[in-house]
Amino acid sequence: MNTISIAISDLLMLKLQKVAAEMNVSIEELVLMNIESSIAQRENPAANTERDICNKNDEIAIEVIDKFYTLATEWQSEVAGMSSTAQMSQHPAYQEIINMGSKVVPLLLSELQKNPLYWLAVLNAITGENPIKPEQRGRVKQMASAWIKWGEDRGYAIYER
Repeated sequence: MNTISIAISDLLMLKLQKVAAEMNVSIEELVLMNIESSIAQRENPAANTERDICNKNDEIAIEVIDKFYTLATEWQSEVAGMSSTAQMSQHPAYQEIINMGSKVVPLLLSELQKNPLYWLAVLNAITGENPIKPEQRGRVKQMASAWIKWGEDRGYAIYER
């Protein structure tokens, strides 16, 4: 195991701390994720086509990440205890996440590992795709796995938490 030491500004450190906390990972894990993603992209230039440019996780603006996790937290706290998924999906914060479009797909795919049920409909609404096979319907973990495989097949880096 090797160690790397870097100097960063206080502002950048605060941003890293915030993103790491929102993603429930350490700063070290967050930096390592981005290093691994950058290396994987260089090793697999086929994933770097113009069509796949939005798939590069390390190109997600910090503002997009902040907005996504703010909306997700707001939505989860305000729909807690609701039994109607139809009502939950009509919440303004949920709709705003959908309106953020394809730039949040990597975040959604990563979130599937923690809360698979919540994000399946958003992925479908944003991408217009449905990788779930008929025999997987109703089986939340299998449905989430189908989406994660879909993302991996399209070059998204999906981090386990």
